[in-house]
Amino acid sequence: MERTLYLKETPGLRVSRDGPSLWIERRHTAGQRVPVRLIRRVLIAGNVALDTESLMAFAERGVPITLLNREGEPVAVVLGSAAGLFARRGQQAAALEDPRQRDRLCAWLRAWERGRRLVLASRLDPVTAARWRQEGMRPADYDAWIARQARLRGVSLRRRGFFRAALQTLALEIIVGAGWDPHLSPLHRAQPLGFVRDCVAALQPDADLVWLDSGAGIPDETGPLPRALAELFESRRSRLAMLLRRLLDQFAVMIWEP
Repeated sequence: MERTLYLKETPGLRVSRDGPSLWIERRHTAGQRVPVRLIRRVLIAGNVALDTESLMAFAERGVPITLLNREGEPVAVVLGSAAGLFARRGQQAAALEDPRQRDRLCAWLRAWERGRRLVLASRLDPVTAARWRQEGMRPADYDAWIARQARLRGVSLRRRGFFRAALQTLALEIIVGAGWDPHLSPLHRAQPLGFVRDCVAALQPDADLVWLDSGAGIPDETGPLPRALAELFESRRSRLAMLLRRLLDQFAVMIWEP
């Protein structure tokens, strides 16, 4: 069964490669062996001792690693240099070189983002959703509304960064696994991981729903990677993965259309 590996800064935590597995050591705890073949994505928060052989094992298998700061915000990504398939990267690049195609793709991504925002609002606040459908919705309107929803549910704003980082790591894994270049982007042009940013922006409302649901009985823990939040994201991961794959399937159709 595929797994997400969450590693949080802990006194005595060390991770090293042991053949086809990782050997994870914690102070006052028996060591744990985890087969690398089961790991599909990695999030690391804080200062974790991880040897370069472990990084190589992930890079060779195309497993993305997201590094979080102590506030839980993503600050860097480690990814193997051979990400993506040659044929798909070429078609992706050709589509983005055509201004008409690029404009179509930008409009399509913005429509996805607006649509997912309306889905979320319809679920939590049907009156506001109806008004947005009639009058339109600006990004500032959504930002103010989502902040209000968080206050109503007593959800910490700093938790949102963790769920965005988790979604970004999942998106990176699926994009690279499907053979797309994670950097070639219609919206976030010339930015590292631009296409990942595009997909995360389109599905951020779905990650926001997980964030808002984290206010139900989950206490605020110290540190950027609380176990309860990781478990909550894992319980919703399959649905988010389904949406990401649907998005990429549509992208594939669009770039082949004349």
